Amino acid sequence: MPGVPVFKAIAAAALAAPVLACAGHVNVDLDAARAAVKEARDADAPTRAADSFARAEGHLQEAEKLSEGREGHHDRRAAARAADLAVAEAHCATALSKSVRQVEVVTTKAAAAAAANTAETDRLSARLRKAEEDQKRLDEKVAALARDLEVTETELIRTKARLKGNETKAEASAAIAEARILAGRLAEDKTRSGDLARTQESLGKAEEQLTAGNYGAALFFATKAQDQTMRPAEDEGHGAPVPVPATSYVVRTAARLRKGPDLAEAVVGRVPAGVRVARQAVSGDWVKVTYGGVTGWVHSSLLQ
Repeated sequence: MPGVPVFKAIAAAALAAPVLACAGHVNVDLDAARAAVKEARDADAPTRAADSFARAEGHLQEAEKLSEGREGHHDRRAAARAADLAVAEAHCATALSKSVRQVEVVTTKAAAAAAANTAETDRLSARLRKAEEDQKRLDEKVAALARDLEVTETELIRTKARLKGNETKAEASAAIAEARILAGRLAEDKTRSGDLARTQESLGKAEEQLTAGNYGAALFFATKAQDQTMRPAEDEGHGAPVPVPATSYVVRTAARLRKGPDLAEAVVGRVPAGVRVARQAVSGDWVKVTYGGVTGWVHSSLLQ
C-alpha cells in the first residue's frame, strides 16, 4: 500500500524527536549565578570567606556542566538547582566577606587607638618620672638648706649668747607678744597651715631662748615669726601712705614703732599696751601713729 511507507516515516520521525532533543544543548540561564560569583570574587570572598566562595564556584561549575551537556549527561532541572545554589552561596560569601572586612577595619582602628594611647601613656609616664626626679632633687635641696639654716641659727644663738648685746628681756618679750598675736590671726586662715606651723616653730625657739636668758636670739626668732605671718601681705606691695581721718586706736600689746611700713625697717620707738594713739596714715596692713613725740609704723594686728 502506498500509504504504509509514509506512515512508517512519520512514526520514525516521531520516535526520533525525543532523542534529538536530548542530544542538543539544555538552555539554562546562568547569568545570575555568574554575576553573583563575580561579585563575591570582587568582594575578596576567596580570602575572607573561602569556604562559602568555594561552594558557590562548585555549584556554578556543576550547573555549567549540566547545562552544556558535558560528559553526555543533561539535566535542565538539576542545572537550574545548581545555579540557584551558586547564587545563594555567592551572596552568602559576599556578605560574610564584607562583614569580615568591617571587623578588620574596626580592629585596625582599635589597634591604632591602642597604640596611640600607649604612646601617650608612655609620654605621661616619662613626664611623671621626670617630675618625681625633679621633686626628689628639690626635696634634697630643701633638706640641705634646712640643715644649713639650722647650723646658721645654732651659730647665731651661740654668738648672741656670747656677745650679750643691747637687747633686753622687755624687748624680746614684746616681740614675742607681737608674734603671738599675729600667729593667732594667722590660725584663722585655713589656707596657710604651713606658714602657721613655721611661725609656731620660730615662736617656740624664741621662748626657749628667752627662758635661757639669750635675749638677742629670742628677739631674732620672734622677729622671724612675725615675718612669716606677714610675708604674704608684704608681697602684695604697699602704695604711698594715704592720709585718713584722725581715728584713735588702743594698742593691744606692747608694740614697736618702725621707721617704715615693713618688718625690715628699723625700730624707732615703742608703745606700751593699753595706750590710745591717733592714726595718721595707712599703708597696707600698717598704721602710722605718734607716741611720746616719736612717729612710726605699727602693724594693724596689734591695734584695736
